[in-house]
Amino acid sequence: MNLQPHIKRTLLQAVMIAAGLTITVAANAQAFVAFEGRLLVASADMDNVHMTVTDGTETMDVSLRANGKFEFFIPVNDQVTLTLDRPGYISKTMLIDTHNAPSKEGVIDRTARVELDLALEPQPSDLELCYDKPMGKVEFDAATGETRIIDLDPDLLIASENTSSAVPM
Repeated sequence: MNLQPHIKRTLLQAVMIAAGLTITVAANAQAFVAFEGRLLVASADMDNVHMTVTDGTETMDVSLRANGKFEFFIPVNDQVTLTLDRPGYISKTMLIDTHNAPSKEGVIDRTARVELDLALEPQPSDLELCYDKPMGKVEFDAATGETRIIDLDPDLLIASENTSSAVPM
């Protein structure tokens, strides 16, 4: 096959651009931990349910499917707070720490996949309840990289206008 010089030059430029883009993507690659699971709600509908992830400066809304399934990604070596809210339900928070997540070499690598099944309980009609601390924590063992889901066993409190003066049940 005998290509004209301008076609050869164009093909060479296209190959060089593709190689440059590949190197740029590989150099900027960041590993992520994938979190997936299902949110259970007594009424089984996901209307007005809000799931957010924040690192204190940026907040990400997590999309919930009609059946409560969700999936989101957190960069390795990050700490975030997952919050679940719905009017008429007791709000919950969970701490997520992706430090020590096992890593693999590769472009756009998801180093770990964590399964989380979460539930929201309805508020009683006569009280407004809240928890005194996060419900749990997800972290990775420094020695093995294995996922640990820790139940922080919070106390359920009767909420008041000022949550700092909430009282135990």
